[in-house]
Amino acid sequence: MIGHTREDLEAIATQIGATSIDDVLHFLSGKQTQQGLIAATGKGLNAATLGKASKAVGRFAGSKPVRMALRAVPGLSVAGAALGAADIVAGDESLGNKVMDGSAMMLGTAAGGLIGGPIGAAIGANAGKMLSDGTQWLFGDKKTPEQRKMELALSQLQGGGVI
Repeated sequence: MIGHTREDLEAIATQIGATSIDDVLHFLSGKQTQQGLIAATGKGLNAATLGKASKAVGRFAGSKPVRMALRAVPGLSVAGAALGAADIVAGDESLGNKVMDGSAMMLGTAAGGLIGGPIGAAIGANAGKMLSDGTQWLFGDKKTPEQRKMELALSQLQGGGVI
């Protein structure tokens, strides 16, 4: 990798090597993050109700459907971040689009990581990519790459040539 010495990469590999597949699967299952997410959900909902329904909010945040939904958060957030990165790498958008998406994902990852650890980083990456895509859609020409190719082909067929 550019900017890393062999020793740096070996140190990183050693740290990664200390993480087992069981550790990763345990994290993605949501068991170790569930209690923190339940507390954060209760706190957020309590703030949304201006503290008027704290008992009801607590019961709701600790209910079985909410607990089950919150267990899916780590896996879904990592999957979303992976899909966003795959879109940047394999998508047929312009280089500017890819740079903007990648930058937004990196900023979101950094901000989310500072606030919420690994889950926050993955959620931040997703939020950054969505914000970038939304901005591009809102201020862009609202055409897909396929539509641009079709317009170019049509203009060439009509004798307009390449502009």
